[in-house]
Amino acid sequence: MKKLIAVFIVGAIVAWFITDKLFQNNSKEQTQKKGGREVSVAVETYPLKRGHIKDIGIFSGSIEADSKFTVSPKIGGRIKKLYVDIGDKIYNGGIIARLDDEELILGVKQAESALEIAKANYNESKELLEISQKELERIKTMHKQKVASEVEVENTQASNKTRQAKHLVNKSLVSQAESTLETAKLKLAYANIDASWTDGAKERFIAEKFLNEGAMITANTPIVSVIDIDDLTVALNVVERDYFRIKPGMKAIVKPSAMPKESFAATVSRIAPLIDESSRQARIELKLPNTSRKLKPGMFVQVEIVYEAHENVLIAPLNAVSRRNNQEGIFIAERENKKAKFMPIVFGLSSADEIEIISPLIEGEVVTLGQHLLEDGMKIIISDSSTIRETEKNSAQ
Repeated sequence: MKKLIAVFIVGAIVAWFITDKLFQNNSKEQTQKKGGREVSVAVETYPLKRGHIKDIGIFSGSIEADSKFTVSPKIGGRIKKLYVDIGDKIYNGGIIARLDDEELILGVKQAESALEIAKANYNESKELLEISQKELERIKTMHKQKVASEVEVENTQASNKTRQAKHLVNKSLVSQAESTLETAKLKLAYANIDASWTDGAKERFIAEKFLNEGAMITANTPIVSVIDIDDLTVALNVVERDYFRIKPGMKAIVKPSAMPKESFAATVSRIAPLIDESSRQARIELKLPNTSRKLKPGMFVQVEIVYEAHENVLIAPLNAVSRRNNQEGIFIAERENKKAKFMPIVFGLSSADEIEIISPLIEGEVVTLGQHLLEDGMKIIISDSSTIRETEKNSAQ
């Protein structure tokens, strides 16, 4: 009796197991079939294409003037005339302002008079020295003839030395007066305040004006600032992850926030050799030609730096990438048998919405919407929007 009960229990367990398996298989078939037919998944597709793709980094920065300096006088005084204002164009060596120069002109005249007096004294001492020299030679001749005494010779020599000393002093006074005159003329020249530079554009612009006509200023007080806007610098602060990917000479695209429809080409020119400890960022500078002069220092910009670029490669939409069985790939849409085939892919560069296919070399359309419901070989229904794109592609060909 006990054996019979045991056999009955074992049989019941086996029957339950078989029934459960059959139920699971039937449930799975029911999920894939409806009315005896396999269920199809509605998808959108997009054709693969060949083209170029770039790996870029996107940053925010600001535009700075490549060259900016302030113009200051070398001497103090009152601004008699100011020739420029904000936004005015100025050429290299152009006069910015003029100081009150009446005292300086008077100083030049006084120095010229002093020089004339010094020259007159010099010429007089020169003539007297020549006379003294001749007198000394005459006395020496008479002394040889026993006509003049030794005392007369000594007195004449002493007088000649005095004349020589005085002549040397007058010569030094002439040099001193000449230097004083040159200084006075230089100060007078300093009354004309100019803006000069050694390189860059031939013309620049007045960026700021700090003083007006009539102001009393001391030496080295800024009057205006001058900038060069033909060549600009874009300053960026990048984190460590991007810092080591950026190299001098890399190409970049600059997009000003104030001009959303325009972009400008730039080049990485300088890379700071250190990363700031507090911000963990490093300064990167880009050279930005501005021949159109549309861009201005201080503008906020978005910068795209091209790390790497590949030409004439196979490209798929980035949203087509899927993962199945720990493999990345894409679903190829087979229009003839209306099935989706999962294809493992070796990917390359990627951008904001596209990705490069390195291998295998494939063609056709890839599933861009609905692939999360797909498995390899499942039936698909391609949406109208995909059909429209395919028609446009065929008509273009």
